[in-house]
Amino acid sequence: MATSPGLDLSPLSHLIGFKTSMADARLRRAFHARMKALRLRPVDFTILLLLAANDNVSQKMLCEALDITAPGLAVILDRLQHRGLLLRERSEVDRRAHRLTLTPQGLRLADEARSLSLDLEDDVLAVLTPGERLLLGELLTRVILGARTGAGAPDEPRALRRASTG
Repeated sequence: MATSPGLDLSPLSHLIGFKTSMADARLRRAFHARMKALRLRPVDFTILLLLAANDNVSQKMLCEALDITAPGLAVILDRLQHRGLLLRERSEVDRRAHRLTLTPQGLRLADEARSLSLDLEDDVLAVLTPGERLLLGELLTRVILGARTGAGAPDEPRALRRASTG
């Protein structure tokens, strides 16, 4: 493993978590540079795109999909609602549940953010061939799904399968 100026990182080279954290830091810097003008954090971006692509989304569904606690999600949703990007509506079916929908402003922002995101990782991932990028995405999807099911995930959800194939 390469060293940083003055530091030998090799004692950590056996940890995939360390490597993914370091890669994530680079990817987050690229994200923030691109999304700064839109004032979107990665979790805000994720929620906007999920709500734009899915109907009848509840807070519980988002908590489970993103592995966020209900109180943590409530803070994020409050922030997005305060910006006029989403609405919380009581479910007609289950009055305890809230259905989340984007406002017209939220839909426009989700569309703009999605457009800006299409090549946002290119500079960071330029060290990989297209095949390696695809393989990395597939491997990370397997790790994510394995963490959710407690095992390997032969029955990968259609949404993640579609996302990993482009």
